[in-house]
Amino acid sequence: MNLYQRFPMKDNRFDFTLAVAYPHDTESLLTIKEALKRGIISNAILCGDQIIIKLKMDEIKLTSKNIEIVHCPAMEEAADRVALLVSENKAQAAMKCLIDTSIFLKPMLKKEYQIKQDHLLSHMMVAYRESDNKLFLVSDGGMIIAPTIEQKKEIIINAVEFAHTLGISDPVVVPLTAKEKPYDKMPATMDAQKLHEMNLSGEITGCRVSGPLQFDVAISTSSAAKKEVHDPLAGKADILIVPAIESGNILVKALTYLADFVGYGLILGAKVPMIVVSRSDGEDEKLGSLYLARLMMEAKKHHV
Repeated sequence: MNLYQRFPMKDNRFDFTLAVAYPHDTESLLTIKEALKRGIISNAILCGDQIIIKLKMDEIKLTSKNIEIVHCPAMEEAADRVALLVSENKAQAAMKCLIDTSIFLKPMLKKEYQIKQDHLLSHMMVAYRESDNKLFLVSDGGMIIAPTIEQKKEIIINAVEFAHTLGISDPVVVPLTAKEKPYDKMPATMDAQKLHEMNLSGEITGCRVSGPLQFDVAISTSSAAKKEVHDPLAGKADILIVPAIESGNILVKALTYLADFVGYGLILGAKVPMIVVSRSDGEDEKLGSLYLARLMMEAKKHHV
């Protein structure tokens, strides 16, 4: 089973337009070509240097009446145009290509565009392994450097909303630590305990928050049994909340490079999802991330 079979589209008629910043690389354009072919997107608006984009499109024989090119020679101009398209409801997702992440995100934060709204922006990595249909949602390994307890709460809220999009109605959330008990010299364990208490008090809803738990105990019931950890949620994690950006970055790369997971990336918390993947990622990761963005907006439309 692959990602698309596990989480099928439910509305094939959903009109989903993608705004793309600086698609000057072949892989991004191949992703768009495949997304149009599969019906993941209805239209694509490509913002970048028109000459370069057309040359790349010719190389891969990409022609479609559903593609519009907006000539933006500079990165900053392309990013701003993408943000404007989202602001004006002309695009339901934004995708970063050969452009610096900071440049891509800067116009998204402009108050006049009202894209960020009142939510914290956080990065979600969807780690999926086809061989055993294993899935983990990991956050935040790409946006918030050293999240506070309040930021961790917002990260969980974003992650849980996304999990609901995938049909995971009551996900188990584990703030990862290096110890199974609160320990004042290890702040992540104290935060994990507070987040667990927030969940019990109803401040964090739509999920079950465990913790503090180590990674092995979070994902393995046998490990929990061997360590005599009696938390009923041990070994059942759906969402892994990392204590800082470094640990998140290391975790997702370890999963993809050493454990045969494929990692798909989105930035959550804005008006629309933003597809922001690593520069080393290929067409598979880009297409899967785009697909997940579509599922998110499809669910949002029907929820409204």
